[in-house]
Amino acid sequence: MDIRTLACFIAVAEDLHFRRAAERMNLTQPSLSQRIRGLEVEVGADLFERDRRGVALTPAGAAFLDPARKAVQNAAIAKAQALRAVRGEVGHLRLGFTVIAFYGVLPEAVREFRVRYPNVEVDLIEMNSPSLEAALSAGEIDLGVLHPPLSAPDLVVLDLPDEALFLALPATHRLAGQPAIRIADLEGEPFLLAPRSIGPSIYDRVIALFQAEGISPRIVQEVTPMTTLTGLVAAGAGLGFVTAGIAKVARPGVTFRPVVPDPPSLPLAAAWRGPALPASGQLFLDIVTEFSKR
Repeated sequence: MDIRTLACFIAVAEDLHFRRAAERMNLTQPSLSQRIRGLEVEVGADLFERDRRGVALTPAGAAFLDPARKAVQNAAIAKAQALRAVRGEVGHLRLGFTVIAFYGVLPEAVREFRVRYPNVEVDLIEMNSPSLEAALSAGEIDLGVLHPPLSAPDLVVLDLPDEALFLALPATHRLAGQPAIRIADLEGEPFLLAPRSIGPSIYDRVIALFQAEGISPRIVQEVTPMTTLTGLVAAGAGLGFVTAGIAKVARPGVTFRPVVPDPPSLPLAAAWRGPALPASGQLFLDIVTEFSKR
């Protein structure tokens, strides 16, 4: 009992005329009649009375009409839902991110994604970058926004705009009134930095920034995430670099300043386990890319 045949039955039931119903269904009249006869055999009852005066539904046909309409409607809904799933417009997206990434375009992108695709359930999972890399490789999340370089060979990486770094220092610090702070002026200052195990590339580049000026940072505490670092700066524990996104959020007792020479920027990327990104992930990534260009 296929959907096309049910649609033919509905057309005849509504038109009560085989020729007009055949034209409506883009079939020849013999083909339509053959479908109806086959349906009647399958149902086990005549669905139409046919005589020289015209065509009429039998009691069996009248009882069959409403369920047939619902079956055709449900088939159309099922097809539409399947196609929406293929396009990523329904389903489930497991999105991993670092704290730092969520101070950029990510919150706005998530909000816009939920508006455009309300039938996709989004799980938001915060981890540090190495943990996200491991979760992606294990198939525990679909898409991650994290900080390269990555080492897992099974991941596909799409670079996003880097995050500039600013120096966070106590508002009462002797250098807080300067519009830009020279790295050389930070000699001997207590410095806060994320552990090298969390981000070896950015760690090494920060150390190299100081060494290029002939000094070494006096690291008094390793701390992560950067939001915690900002709190420690407010408490007077030291100075440290944070991203531009975090620096945009006012924090009592903390001043954010650029440094000279320019510090390294923090790379940002989207990553997923290859070869293909789930369709819902691609839709989300399209929004992230769109917002990143603003």
